[in-house]
Amino acid sequence: MASNAPGTATARCHCGGVEVEANFPSRFCAHCYCWSCRTSHAAGVVTWIGFKRAQVRFVKGEDLLRPYESSRGTVRRFCGVCGTRFTFESSHGQWADEVHLPLALFVTPVDREPGVNSFPAERPAWAPFHAFADD
Repeated sequence: MASNAPGTATARCHCGGVEVEANFPSRFCAHCYCWSCRTSHAAGVVTWIGFKRAQVRFVKGEDLLRPYESSRGTVRRFCGVCGTRFTFESSHGQWADEVHLPLALFVTPVDREPGVNSFPAERPAWAPFHAFADD
């Protein structure tokens, strides 16, 4: 298990080749049910934690990441060695200048738990649903 400076958390891909350190506070933590996230991760739901770009520092392996433009102005990056989906980055809209990381990749505690469902209308009937007070 990694140890971090106060106010930071570490995320790693499956093979350990890519590692980032993220500085708190995070912007949000959400379960996403959109078609794009579900199909790019081959999962029923993807849980993201978002940070301002300046809060995320690649400790190692940024050169191992392979980009994929999943929609105009939106790039998802994955580890070219193990295939782990690693980042969601958009150049426009509400998520411009942010880096979203899958919560499951964190090997040290983060500053918040999921608190919202994104695109719940796109959830397949078989996918788990996590109800929150605002749902």
